[in-house]
Amino acid sequence: MLDLVEEAILVWDELSGHLRDAHHITRTEPEEITEPLVGAHRDLCERLDLDPDEIADRLDRLVERCHHDTVDVDVYADLLGEDVPTISSSRHR
Repeated sequence: MLDLVEEAILVWDELSGHLRDAHHITRTEPEEITEPLVGAHRDLCERLDLDPDEIADRLDRLVERCHHDTVDVDVYADLLGEDVPTISSSRHR
């Protein structure tokens, strides 16, 4: 299930880039889809009781592949602890 949600985030990231480019005709704000997807991912990480290192690895991969800042790493702060700054800085590579 977690892999499926991650794939959905990646697909949405690509689609949201097109929506942002066509903002004059869009009826849906990208955040309306982004927030529930990322929330579901965060909740699954918590429910599966993943350790912070595994969550950080998964987020690193997602952030690396998302080109439209879809994943807000700060949503995971309570699950990651001290790993948040590391992931956040990797967004600006």
